[in-house]
Amino acid sequence: GAQGELVSIKMFQAFHADRGQSAQRDVILIPRSAHGTNPATAAMAGFETKAVKGGNGGIVLIEAGPDGMMDWDQFEGAVEDYGHRIAGVMVTNPNTAGIFEARFKEMAARIHSVGGLVYMDGANMNAIAGWVDLDRLGVDAVHSNLHKTWSIPHGGGGPGDAIVAVSARLTDYLPGLRVRKRADGIYETFKPPKSIGTFHRHFGNVAHKVRAYTYLRALGPKGVRRMSAVAVLCARYLYSRLGKTYPSLPAGAAETSRMHEFILAIPDQTFRKIETVGIHRTQVIPLIGKLFLDFGLHAPTVAFPETYGLMIEPTESFTKSELDHFVDVLEAIYRMLNEAPEILQTVPHFTPIDRIDEVSANRNLVLSEVLGASLPVVSENRIDPTVLRALPVDEVCKRVLQAHADHLS
Repeated sequence: GAQGELVSIKMFQAFHADRGQSAQRDVILIPRSAHGTNPATAAMAGFETKAVKGGNGGIVLIEAGPDGMMDWDQFEGAVEDYGHRIAGVMVTNPNTAGIFEARFKEMAARIHSVGGLVYMDGANMNAIAGWVDLDRLGVDAVHSNLHKTWSIPHGGGGPGDAIVAVSARLTDYLPGLRVRKRADGIYETFKPPKSIGTFHRHFGNVAHKVRAYTYLRALGPKGVRRMSAVAVLCARYLYSRLGKTYPSLPAGAAETSRMHEFILAIPDQTFRKIETVGIHRTQVIPLIGKLFLDFGLHAPTVAFPETYGLMIEPTESFTKSELDHFVDVLEAIYRMLNEAPEILQTVPHFTPIDRIDEVSANRNLVLSEVLGASLPVVSENRIDPTVLRALPVDEVCKRVLQAHADHLS
């Protein structure tokens, strides 16, 4: 995904350079609700935030309004202030709070009016695929994570993969080799006339592309729409049920419709209870993420984009019974946090090893290791996740409490 972002922004820069505006276009707008890789991508592309004649240049962050969407007044002010210095805008839509930017088309028209370009982070395409026409929305470049929306396995940091689609403005600047079908039915490769060059291997991971293409063909247009609709339905079902127990973030957007994901928080009084057992507030959310492992669940994204939030993103692949089990687990976690917050001191309890000392691991790097005649022994889970998921939730809670007591003894 981050590579897809960089490809897009480099094409923006080539587009502006082609018009003799390379030096002039030194500002890029990014909402805080965008994926965290967006500012990193802009910096990698050379947008350096610094004071220049006539004001600041580089990355200009746009805050979110009370409804969780881009603060429109601040956005309008930025367009007025920077005008034809704006190279483009990078917007994640739906954003990382799971909220669709309702004024996206208006925003795109405003950016185009000053000669800028519009990048949409498509990591959340599983919420809108088949429902939203990105060309009519005003998008000039979008990446789509094959590993998130289009069936490619995703875990352990990879194998990630993405494709980039562009509007007519940018087709001449696409990287690598393109493929086209000749009149005689033969396929051939060609290089776009103003290509930004070779960014990576010409066709990326071809096996991924074949799998994703097969998945698309199997779904068909109606299947794609249904996939997106079910992803949103699953998220809204969880949001409606969990909202009775957990507050959500952004704090002022509880009534704003969510798409495929949403962010949960815990009440301030629960934070205070956990702090009484010696756990600093900034560590609470990551530790709750590890507590998910004790119930045989994958840990959610923690502390992003909200420092004190848990990202809940069910996708379209779960049954109602699985979603109901998930609700039961989160309600049990909430009770444990309030009744026995000390368990966070020793999470996770059933994984192969205890919590990793990440600070020491980074300070004392081991970059290579000599293997002997046999491979290292792989530690087994103390309780397998499939067993944990099959146990009654109350039984798992009892085992967590006992494991914590055993650890202290």
